[in-house]
Amino acid sequence: MTKKKAKSLTEERKWYRYQFFGKAIVKNPKEKLLIETTIANISFSGIGLYSGKTIGKGKKVNITVSFVDRKGKIVEDSTTGTVDWQKKFRNMYLIGILFDQELHFDGQPKLIEHLLWLIDTFQWPQPYKEKRITVI
Repeated sequence: MTKKKAKSLTEERKWYRYQFFGKAIVKNPKEKLLIETTIANISFSGIGLYSGKTIGKGKKVNITVSFVDRKGKIVEDSTTGTVDWQKKFRNMYLIGILFDQELHFDGQPKLIEHLLWLIDTFQWPQPYKEKRITVI
């Protein structure tokens, strides 16, 4: 009998994650909680954050992403999601949030435009791991 190798979370992801410089304000509307975080990485389906405060696994949140675009202007886009996981690391928390809806031009036009520019400029992998599908 052969053992099946367990798939890692990264193998199961449909979208590539990109290193991303920016801030995110995370709001939990039910608890009137507002937390400023630093972005670790982002994909079209979720975001990884560094936070000084816990948010709580399973919490529904509103996320406002702020970043400097290619023209040097600070811009923002917003989306919603659910905290998928969080892990305490020394005096901070590493947090993973799954977006309720994948990022798209209608909902997050500035963020999508910037991500696509980064992918093209730095020749990063296409966002979707399925090789037959490309966004650019």
